[in-house]
Amino acid sequence: METDLSSQDRKDLDKFIKFFALKTVQVIVQARLGEKICTRSSSSPTGSDWFNLAIKDIPEVTHEAKKALSGQLPAVGRSMCVEISLKTSEGDSMELEIWCLEMNEKCDKEIKVSYTVYNRLSLLLKSLLAITRVTPAYRLSRKQGHEYVILYRIYFGEVQLNGLGEALCQ
Repeated sequence: METDLSSQDRKDLDKFIKFFALKTVQVIVQARLGEKICTRSSSSPTGSDWFNLAIKDIPEVTHEAKKALSGQLPAVGRSMCVEISLKTSEGDSMELEIWCLEMNEKCDKEIKVSYTVYNRLSLLLKSLLAITRVTPAYRLSRKQGHEYVILYRIYFGEVQLNGLGEALCQ
């Protein structure tokens, strides 16, 4: 795929993927904090509203995401994963879900990276915002308290499904 893009398109694509990955982590983790969010629509978004999505970044989450990325980007065969788990007050834990971001090899030479890819990533991120709030893990996170808490872990590499249950791993 790299040889199919101009150097400027490659630079733009890498920048979009980096910010998309960071915002993806924010969207997933914030959906598991147990808090409802209310956002106002803006007719004139600022330049800091990547992908026209004005959610405030949580500095700790950004730090953890950047640490996990450590200069890498999601790519073909290299997933960025956000693992969501539950930990009880007794110390027991259970993985609830894993969200993964990975690229595929398809490259449409007819599209403009600076416009089309950015808009598609924007739509995907907004869809992720909605989807993360309709899953059972979201409802569970809204009820967390002294009995259990929801935790997250960000990692790069092969998706680790073994903690999600025997039926899934077979």
